[in-house]
Amino acid sequence: MIVITVCRTLFYQFFLLFVGLSVGFLLNVEYVGWKYPIVHNSIYNTFFPIDFEDEGVLDWLYVQGRFKINAFNSYPKDFKVIEEAMCAEEWYWVKYSYTDNGNTKIAIDHVRIRWKPWEYYYDDEAMTPMTDEEMRKYMIEGDLNSQESNRAFRLRDEMRDMERSKLKI
Repeated sequence: MIVITVCRTLFYQFFLLFVGLSVGFLLNVEYVGWKYPIVHNSIYNTFFPIDFEDEGVLDWLYVQGRFKINAFNSYPKDFKVIEEAMCAEEWYWVKYSYTDNGNTKIAIDHVRIRWKPWEYYYDDEAMTPMTDEEMRKYMIEGDLNSQESNRAFRLRDEMRDMERSKLKI
């Protein structure tokens, strides 16, 4: 008789545990289903961030930018990049040549590449001011972002000059 009571007690405990887990899963399905990738990516981006100056990031952004410019312009014939740059780590600027009805043309265009997740915009390190020595070094040498931005601004100015010359003709 005691064996039957123990087995019945264990059965009902496991049954209630199963029912509780099932109800919990059904009520919180968003944390198990479609929200899992969001939570996983958020944790990964917070604890293992990718920096603009990491190896391969700039090359990957160039490839993405070339593809977008090429696609947005309906895949022009003989598309060749002459010069390219990234401004503020997100804006891809490119000077390229292509063939249109047998004529080779040169154009400058830009596109935004949203590669940073939202966690990058709330970085604690961005809130700490630079020391005087770091500021002097930055003003003299710059960094990868400032050098790329300078090149992008030159391309932007060249594009504006090209547009002004088209208006004068």
